[in-house]
Amino acid sequence: MNNDKSITRAWILALGFLVPAAAAHATCVSPGFNPVAAHFCNGCRYEGTMSMARDETCERVYRPNHNMGPIDFVGHRLVQRARHGIAGLNGTTFAYHPGKGYVGKDEFAIEVNYRDGERTGKFTVHWTVTVQ
Repeated sequence: MNNDKSITRAWILALGFLVPAAAAHATCVSPGFNPVAAHFCNGCRYEGTMSMARDETCERVYRPNHNMGPIDFVGHRLVQRARHGIAGLNGTTFAYHPGKGYVGKDEFAIEVNYRDGERTGKFTVHWTVTVQ
């Protein structure tokens, strides 16, 4: 009987760790960005938004619009640092984590080098962040 209670407690404890992690992931909202045209525009600036709960990380993989042809992202860099948190990118994944306890607006920008068939170029994405 004691063993059954220990197993039940272990499952409750395990679920206690999993539920907040799932809830934290659900708080990250980032609809992304996509060009209006069928291709990226060399030298253009796109706008993206993301929001998350205080002290939570928002991380998303960017996938181009399914109407666009095959696109290779060949490089990227952070061109405007976030003022109230940490922003970063790796491959096609971008992320933001607010400073501890911070609630409010922030922003950062990334530059992406791409190859779209025979065309190459770069564009900038300016991210507006809302931490709630």
